[in-house]
Amino acid sequence: MKKIFLTLVLIASLASSAFASVTIINGLTHMYNGNSGDVIVGEIVLINGSDIEQRVKFSINEAIFSCGANRVFTEMNPHLQSSSGWIDSGVTERLLLPRERYVHKFKITIPKDQGLKGSFWSVMMVYVERPIKEEMLNNSIGLNTKIRYAVGLLTNVNGFDEPNLDFEQVQLDEKTGKRALGIKMKNDGAFIEGVKLSLEVYDSKGNKVKVLETDRNLVFPGVCKDYIIDISDLPEGEYQCLLLAEARKEYVGTNISLTQK
Repeated sequence: MKKIFLTLVLIASLASSAFASVTIINGLTHMYNGNSGDVIVGEIVLINGSDIEQRVKFSINEAIFSCGANRVFTEMNPHLQSSSGWIDSGVTERLLLPRERYVHKFKITIPKDQGLKGSFWSVMMVYVERPIKEEMLNNSIGLNTKIRYAVGLLTNVNGFDEPNLDFEQVQLDEKTGKRALGIKMKNDGAFIEGVKLSLEVYDSKGNKVKVLETDRNLVFPGVCKDYIIDISDLPEGEYQCLLLAEARKEYVGTNISLTQK
C-alpha cells in the first residue's frame, strides 16, 4: 500500500490544503510564557471539513534545529531545550465525525527548578487519515493518503533576557537569478526571537533612497536563520547601507557598502 505524506511545517502560516479535509484553525505555532512550577493549558482546534469520518492521531516529537542543516523531527534523543517531558495531552487518538469541530487540550507543566531560564520547545505531531474500511482491506492495491501537521509548542520560562543576535554572514546572492543580499542571522541568546531585517540604503550624497524589509521569522537559540533581501531594482551606483535586525523592539545593526553595476 502506498503512503503519501504531506507535512505542514513549524513556524509556517496556516493555509487551506487541497489534500486536507481536516484543518487546524488556530495556527501551527503556539508560544507560551510561564514561570517555574506553572501549569499552562493549551489547545489545538481542528475541523473536519469533509462529509466522512477522519481518524486523527497525536504524538510529541522533538524539533532539532542547527546552523547549516535542515530541521529534523524525531521521537528520539531529546535536545537540551526540549519540553517533551513537560507535555501531557491525554488523548492520543480521536475519530472526527463529518463536519465536527474538535478542541484537543493539553497541559505544559514547567518544572519547579528555579534555575530554568530560556525558551523550551517540542512539537505536537497531528496525523490525519481516513479510517480503514473493510472494502479497502479486501483490495490488494490501495492509496492511503495521510496529512501530517507539525504544531510547535514553544515555552518561554522565567522572564526574558535582552536579545543577543549576530550577523553571522552577509554576502551577495544571485542563485535565484536576481541580485540579492543573503544574510545569515545567529541567535546567541537563550530565548526564541522573532527577527525582522531591514536595509536602509543611502546614495553617495547621504540621501536615504530606499528601505527594504524582510518578513519576521523565528530564530531559535544557538541556531542560524537565512534571510534574502532583493536589491535587483536598485539603480547602478555606489551605496552605503545600514542593515538592522529587530527583535522585541531591540535592534542590532551593521554598515555595509554596496555597488550596483
